[in-house]
Amino acid sequence: MQLSNLALDIDINIDESKKHLQNLHKNSKGYITVASKNPGYKQWHYKSEELIENAEEILNNINAYVSQNTFYKPQRRIENIKELRAIYIDIDCHNTKYTKEAVKYFLEKDLYGSKIPRPNYLIDSGRGLYYIILIKPVPSMAMPLWYAIQRYLYNELKEFGADANALDPTRVLRVVGTINSKSNSCVEILDMDSYEYSLKEIQEEYLPEISEKREKKKGRPKKVVSLFNEYSLYHARVIDIAKICELRDYDVKGHRELILFLYRYFSCCFLNDPDEALENVLELNAMFKEPLPEKEVITDTRSAERAYEERKYKYTNAKLIKILDITLDEQQYLKTIISGKEKYRRSAEDQKAKKKAKRRNENGLTKREQEKQDNINAIKSLYEKGYKQVEIVNKLGLSKGRVSQIIKELKKV
Repeated sequence: MQLSNLALDIDINIDESKKHLQNLHKNSKGYITVASKNPGYKQWHYKSEELIENAEEILNNINAYVSQNTFYKPQRRIENIKELRAIYIDIDCHNTKYTKEAVKYFLEKDLYGSKIPRPNYLIDSGRGLYYIILIKPVPSMAMPLWYAIQRYLYNELKEFGADANALDPTRVLRVVGTINSKSNSCVEILDMDSYEYSLKEIQEEYLPEISEKREKKKGRPKKVVSLFNEYSLYHARVIDIAKICELRDYDVKGHRELILFLYRYFSCCFLNDPDEALENVLELNAMFKEPLPEKEVITDTRSAERAYEERKYKYTNAKLIKILDITLDEQQYLKTIISGKEKYRRSAEDQKAKKKAKRRNENGLTKREQEKQDNINAIKSLYEKGYKQVEIVNKLGLSKGRVSQIIKELKKV
C-alpha cells in the first residue's frame, strides 16, 4: 500500500489517535512532548487539555510520536520528569526470526501472568510492537523502581527483539492512528486491556526481591537488588548535577566542562543510551548563561561515554563536592551529593520531626489542643441539649468565662 493511499484514511485514524492520547494522558499533570520525524526530528510540548482537544491540528499524521510520561518544564529531560504514567518496551521483532504474529502468540501463551503482566496496549508500530502498561501516576522519586521494572521486562522480552536503547523515561513512541512511513502502514492496537496497575503491585508480583520491606539478610545481595541500588544512585546523581546548575542560575563558568562531563557520564549509566544522554547534555549546555560551542561539548565530553562502557569512575560525595565547589547551602537542596555535616543536619531534623510527631495524637493534635477540642465538643453537646451556662460550668468544672467565650463562638457558627 502506498503512503498517499494511507493518508486518505486520516479522518478515521485521528479518532483513534484521540482515544489513545485520552487513555494515555487523561488528567495528566505537567507537559507532554509531541514529536515528528517528517522529515527531520522536531518536538513540541503541551498540557493535557490542549493536546487532546486539538489533536488533529497538533499531530503530524506521518511519523508522529508522544511521550508516555510528563514533565515539569517544556523540556524532555530526566530531571524534569513530573509523572511516571506508563511502562513500555519497544519490540523490534523485524530484527529477529519472529514475526509480529509469532511474538503476540508467545506473549499470550507463555508469558502473560507468569513472567510479565498482560499489557494495557499491545500496539503494531509498523515494523515491530509496543508493549505498554499504563500505571497509576507516581512522582519522579519512584524512578529507580520504575527503571528496575523496565529492565526486568526488557530481559524477559529481549529474545523477541526488545530494544535496550528505548528504556528511558523520556522516550516518545508512535501515536496510534498515525502512519509509519518506513513500513507504509498505520500504527494500530492489536490487543487492549483496561486493568489499572500500580507500580508497587507489579514490583511485588514480579520483582519481590527489591521490596523496601524485605528483611536484611547476610551475604551478597542478589544481582537485581544491586542493579536497583546502582540505578537509584545514578538517577540521584543526574538530578543533583542539574540542580547545581539551577541553584547557580546556570552561571557555571569555570565548571562547565566538568559539569557536562559528569552529566553525560551519569546519564549514560542511568539510561544505558549514549545517544539520548548526549542530546540531554547538549540541551543542558544550551541553558548555560555562557554555553560552550556544540562541537566542543561533543568532543570534550566524549570520554564520559567511554568511561560509561567500562563503568570506569566511582565518584565519592567528597570528591564531587570538592571538584564542583559545592557549598553547604547548596547541599541542602541535593539528594545524594552531601557531606557529613549535611547528613548530620538532616538526621537531627528528622529526629526533631519524629519527636514532634510523637507529641501529637491520631488527630494531629497535641495533648493541650485535644483537651481544648474536647471541652468545645462537651460544651456544644450540653448547650444543644438546653443546659444553661451556669449548669454547664458546674457540670464540666470549667470557668464561667471560658464557657461563656465558647458559647459565643458557637452562636456565630
